[in-house]
Amino acid sequence: MVRTVSLSLLFPLFWGLLSVSLSASDEVWTPQRVPATGTVPFIMYYQQFLRTNPFDIKAEPTTPEEKAENRRLHQRAAELYAEMSKVAETLAKSGDLLPTAPTNIEKKEPQRIKGSRNLYPHVPINAADLLEEAMYMRYRALSHETSLDAGKIAALHDFVAELEKETDLPELFQDLKRSVCLRALSFVHRPLKRYIDKEETTLPDELELGEKFVVAVQWFAPFLQKHPSEKNMETVNPFLGTLDLFRSHYPDSEHSAVIAEQFRKVFADIHLQSVEPLIKEYAVIYEGVLRRQELLGEPMPIWGTDLTGKAFDEKTLEGKVVLLDFWATWCGPCVAEFPHLKLLYQKYKEKGFEIVGYSVDADQERLRTYLTQNPLPWIMLSKETSEQAGQPPLSLYYGAKALPVVLLRDRSGKAVLLDARGEKLDDMLEKLFDTLF
Repeated sequence: MVRTVSLSLLFPLFWGLLSVSLSASDEVWTPQRVPATGTVPFIMYYQQFLRTNPFDIKAEPTTPEEKAENRRLHQRAAELYAEMSKVAETLAKSGDLLPTAPTNIEKKEPQRIKGSRNLYPHVPINAADLLEEAMYMRYRALSHETSLDAGKIAALHDFVAELEKETDLPELFQDLKRSVCLRALSFVHRPLKRYIDKEETTLPDELELGEKFVVAVQWFAPFLQKHPSEKNMETVNPFLGTLDLFRSHYPDSEHSAVIAEQFRKVFADIHLQSVEPLIKEYAVIYEGVLRRQELLGEPMPIWGTDLTGKAFDEKTLEGKVVLLDFWATWCGPCVAEFPHLKLLYQKYKEKGFEIVGYSVDADQERLRTYLTQNPLPWIMLSKETSEQAGQPPLSLYYGAKALPVVLLRDRSGKAVLLDARGEKLDDMLEKLFDTLF
C-alpha cells in the first residue's frame, strides 16, 4: 500500500524542501541515497526506510542460520547508522539543526524504546526509535534554551499537535505532548517556587500566572480525556500539585475554579467511559484531591470499618476536634509522626480530641502485625475492610494517594487544616482548645 506523508503541517519552516510523497512500492532505499539537503528529508528518509526495511534481529538466536542472519543484519544496521550519524553531524554544522541539538543522534546506552527492543546498542532498529530521536532532537533543542518563553512553547505545542495527525506512532506523540504540557506548567510552578524559596521577594502577578496556568490545562485536559493511559494519568499529579500551590498563594483567584472545573469534567468522563479499573480509580482519586483542596471551612465526613469489619459510627465524634490520619505501614513519614501524635492525644484527649487512623494497607496481616507490635491508642479504620463491607473507601473520597494525608476538623465537623502535621498541627490544636478552656 502506498503511504503519502504530508510534511507541510509538521514542519512549516522546511516544507518547501520536500514536497514529494514517499512510497514504499516504487523506491529502493539504501544508505548511499541518504538525502542531506535538510532536516525534514533526512528524518523522513529514515522513518520510511525502517518501515519498509525492518531489521528483524532475533532476541535469542538458536540456530546457526539465525545467528548468521543476526550478524548480517547487525552489519547492515551499523552501515546505516554510520551514514545517518554523518548526515546528522553535517546538518548540525551547517546550521540546519538548531545550535543546541546534538551533533549526532547516537544513543547513550541500549534501551527499550516504545515497546520495541533495541538489540544493537547504538542503532535504532525501527521507525519508532528513529522518529523518536529525530523529534526529540528538535524538542530538546528548544526545551533547553534559556530564553524559552510561552510563545515558543505555544509554537512547539502546535508542532506536536500536527505531529499527531501525521504519525503512526501514538506513544511518541503522547510523550512529546506530555513534555510540552509540563513545560508550559513550569511557567506557573517555577515562579511560585522561587518566591517560596525566597529567591524572589515579590509574589508573581496573579492574572499573568493564572492565564498561563489556564493555557497549560487547556492543552493537557483534552489530551488526557482522549488518551487516559496510566502514564498520562500519572502526569495529573504535577498539575494538581501546582493548583494546590496556586490556591495557597491566590486564595481568591477565579482561575483556580476554572482549572478545577475543567479537570472535574475530564475525570468524570474518564470514569464513565473507561473500562479499565485502574484508570477509573485514578479518576476517582483525582476528583478526591480536588475535593480535599477545597475542603477548608466545609463539612468533613468520616466513615469506614475497623479491622474486624465493624462499621464505624461517626456520631461518636460529635462535638470533638478530630484528626483524620491516612497512613500505611510502608509510609515512613506516616509512622515517624506517631510518637508526636501520641503526645498530642494524651495532652488533649480529655478536652475532646480524637484521632481516626485510616490505613490504606492492602496486606491486612502486615497491618495487624504492626499494630500488635506498635499499639496505637486511637480509632483505627481500614480501606481494605471498608471495601469488603461494600463501603466506598474514604481514602479515595479525599484523594489520599500520595501519603501522608492528615486532615483536622473542628468541633462543628468542618475542616480547619489540610496538612495537619508538625508545628502547624500543634499551633492549631492550641488555638482550638485554648479558646474553649
